[in-house]
Amino acid sequence: MKRKVSLFILIVVSLLACGSWLLARAVYAAGTTVVVNGSGDLGDLNPGDGVCDVLTSVGSQCSLRAAIEELNALGPDTSPHRIEFDISGTGPFTIMPASELPTITVPVIIDGETQPGANCPTSNTPANLLIVLDGSNAGTVGQIDGLTLGSGSAGSTIRGLVIGNFDSAGIRISSDGNIVRCNHLGVGADGLSGMGNVAGVYIENLDNTIGGQAGPAQRNVISANSIYGIGISSTGSNNNRVRGNFIGTTADGLGDLGNAIGVYITGENNTVGGTNSLAGNVISGNGNGIRVNSGTGNVLQRNYIGVTRDGSTPLPNSGSGIELIGGAVANVVGGTAVAEANIIANNVLNGVSVYANIAGNPTQNTIRGNIIYANSQLGIDLGNDGVDTNDSGDADGDENEHQNYPVLTTFPGSTLVDVVLDSKPNTTYHIDVYLNDSCDPSGFGEGQEYFSTFPQQTDAQGHLQFQFTLGGVTGRYFTATATDPDGNTSEFSACALLETAPTATPTATNTATPSATSTATNTPTVTKTPTATNTPTATSTATTGPSPTPTKTPTATSTATAGPSSTPTNTATSTSSPTPTSSPTAGPSSTPTGTPDPTQEESFFIFLPMITH
Repeated sequence: MKRKVSLFILIVVSLLACGSWLLARAVYAAGTTVVVNGSGDLGDLNPGDGVCDVLTSVGSQCSLRAAIEELNALGPDTSPHRIEFDISGTGPFTIMPASELPTITVPVIIDGETQPGANCPTSNTPANLLIVLDGSNAGTVGQIDGLTLGSGSAGSTIRGLVIGNFDSAGIRISSDGNIVRCNHLGVGADGLSGMGNVAGVYIENLDNTIGGQAGPAQRNVISANSIYGIGISSTGSNNNRVRGNFIGTTADGLGDLGNAIGVYITGENNTVGGTNSLAGNVISGNGNGIRVNSGTGNVLQRNYIGVTRDGSTPLPNSGSGIELIGGAVANVVGGTAVAEANIIANNVLNGVSVYANIAGNPTQNTIRGNIIYANSQLGIDLGNDGVDTNDSGDADGDENEHQNYPVLTTFPGSTLVDVVLDSKPNTTYHIDVYLNDSCDPSGFGEGQEYFSTFPQQTDAQGHLQFQFTLGGVTGRYFTATATDPDGNTSEFSACALLETAPTATPTATNTATPSATSTATNTPTVTKTPTATNTPTATSTATTGPSPTPTKTPTATSTATAGPSSTPTNTATSTSSPTPTSSPTAGPSSTPTGTPDPTQEESFFIFLPMITH
């Protein structure tokens, strides 16, 4: 009996020991956490033993270098490893590596907010970051990065750090699906002083997220870097997202601490901003705000470009707000749907510049619905050469095909606006109309407030003409752009002033051959001669075009009302066919809405050196 009991006890103890071992292995399989408790730079004593300790003795302080060496040696696990911080004393704590830190080759979460007393930003206060990675002593050979996410590190997160004074990138991303949030990159811990890298973040791969749209705690401040804040700048750097960041400003979003270029893109299908209320970036105080150099399919929406975080106080970029250059094709700037517009204002050169370089001509770039005003040069400039001259048949080509812009005419004492476009035959164009408090000094407007869109088709000679009527918008200037079916958007038209309220409702007489009655299902292509009478009626005769029924196609005479506005966030109110499709309010907001970021979220480098190893 004693033998049976002893055997039973032995089996139970063995099973418990085996279970404990399996449990320990399960915990280990969830990823290893190491805690950096010193600001030194020694390497790990025995990489791969599961303990972070530096070379001097077992159990001594764990440095950032030792932590990376230890986790790299352990290899990947079923979930990312973690590097946390708990350094004794009063921060900020400065880590100054004597050489480049090891490339990270495993998925890891590096979380500087774990340092006691540190916190990420809120809606009203900048971050209080206490772990500073300073590259002043790491070398000056032009290839020293702060942290490098290399092959094998996909799915990593870097947050809560101050990274500056590196002669290449503060963070280089060479793997997919990583997140960078709540960091100061090129900005000191105080949020005001510069400690610039050559680039704040340099992205070489896919599906990475810089910042986020779930709230201000995800915001990076990326400023004072000598080439660019964010470089999405390598063949294959596609489908990345830049959301909710301050790029070129101080940490409060109000001061100027710019990068040479805020965001530089040569990849494809990247998104800067987005339609979520917290997705937009503040990109101000830089040399140029955003430059797309030969990138394709990139989307730029709901950003503040040339203003502070409040959306109105000027903080100009010293070049253009946005540049689409070289082989930049089929990129989208703004949009006419709700919450797609960028604010592009106060910039020293153009609001949006579209121009060629040795890489080619930029075409099919759609620029619609944005709030563009007070830029020192043109709101949109195709060719970077001042105001275009419309050409017969619109056959000139090159930048955005040098799409002709509409010609607007108003009539004293009338709210009738006449719109004419000469372009390619039998083609449907979207005519976007904007309101402005003043006209650009060039006489060719910008687009302070998006009003409405009119899809219209040209006749066999490439001519279209239509009219719409407005009430309540006297004393403001109208401008318009035309966008063809391929997405080529024109420059802004010359300004037309709606001078005074009408003394009588005008009668619009339209003459065309053959005659047809215009209805909501036909696109009028007409020659119209307005004559004012005291009879409040309107008749319209139009030639119907061969195009399919467009959305929101006005009848020959349409009536819409827009409220007076003095700021770029007013919304026009329409009471007839030309109903505005969106509110022009754009940019970051304090109320989170919309969908959060997905889980773990080519190339001609013409003017700037590419930062590569």
